[in-house]
Amino acid sequence: MKEKTIISTATLATSLMMYFYAKSAQKDAVPYVMIGGFMGAVIGESIIEFINKTKKK
Repeated sequence: MKEKTIISTATLATSLMMYFYAKSAQKDAVPYVMIGGFMGAVIGESIIEFINKTKKK
């Protein structure tokens, strides 16, 4: 998989999870989706770093 695909997938997944959480908790979804997107990008970057480190060994 390409790096961009992994990061985009993680961002989408966490954003959707936060959206559904906000809707179930009857909160405004926009801040939760923004935070979820940021967390997803960080998670995606972490996955890429882990994959690159294991390839180099």
